[in-house]
Amino acid sequence: MEGPGPGPAGVSIGAAADYVGVSVETLRAWQRRYGIGASAVTPGGHRRYTFDDLVRLRTVRDLVAAGTSTAGAVRAVLGPPQTPSAPDPDEPAARRLVAACVELDGHTARQFVGAALAADGVVRAWESLIRPAFVALERLPMSPARTVGAEHLLSHVVTGALGARVGREPPDRPAVVLACAPAEQHELPMTVLAAALAERAVRTTLLGARTPAATLLTAAGLPGSGPIVVYAQMRLDDPEGAVRSLPDPGAVVAAGPAWEGAALEPAVRLCNGLADCLAVVGTG
Repeated sequence: MEGPGPGPAGVSIGAAADYVGVSVETLRAWQRRYGIGASAVTPGGHRRYTFDDLVRLRTVRDLVAAGTSTAGAVRAVLGPPQTPSAPDPDEPAARRLVAACVELDGHTARQFVGAALAADGVVRAWESLIRPAFVALERLPMSPARTVGAEHLLSHVVTGALGARVGREPPDRPAVVLACAPAEQHELPMTVLAAALAERAVRTTLLGARTPAATLLTAAGLPGSGPIVVYAQMRLDDPEGAVRSLPDPGAVVAAGPAWEGAALEPAVRLCNGLADCLAVVGTG
């Protein structure tokens, strides 16, 4: 959606309705009957929906779609009545992380990500904080320029925090090679997997985005090489070609959604998702 993001002034009821996925009339009814809706007002007296308003309203919509009554959904979202000035101690960390990225506050974003990794480890921090934050950023009604800025900031913060957790694994174990298919540019999932493997004392060699097929072949032939994980999120023109030349199909793990339905050799293992890939690589 074009237009300004939900900054301090918020967005109009029309933009909020588009984001939440309900009509303007429904938003007005929810505000009137249940007291949930726009929390900001312009100097001219027009209601504006803030970032937190949008998240709450979308949650209400999801609960109603799942069969909860509107009143019950609102109670679940708002919780016990609070004074307007009271802080919300139960505000999800993912929402606060997204808000920091929207405001391009790298310092705060690094604090959130670092604290989550230290307290919960890579898998839990990814599933409960980082991944939900990326999903929320994709859905926010912001201009493309602002969305890209927030996503780039979050990606940079996460990559740096995860990279700091890799490098202390035992040197006498074979390294798992983590690469992206030749046309795949999204390397963050492999960065996450590398950090999760490091927590399990597994060494990795991360080759990054758009790894050429010749580089994969070279990596497979190095002494002491472990499994080769080839990640692909985007649709591949020749998915089999990315792994066909590797000498040992049994050492290949095809990771990511793009491999679904590909005519790979039976010995090639498949995985999609962090926990699944950890289990397939043999450390779950």
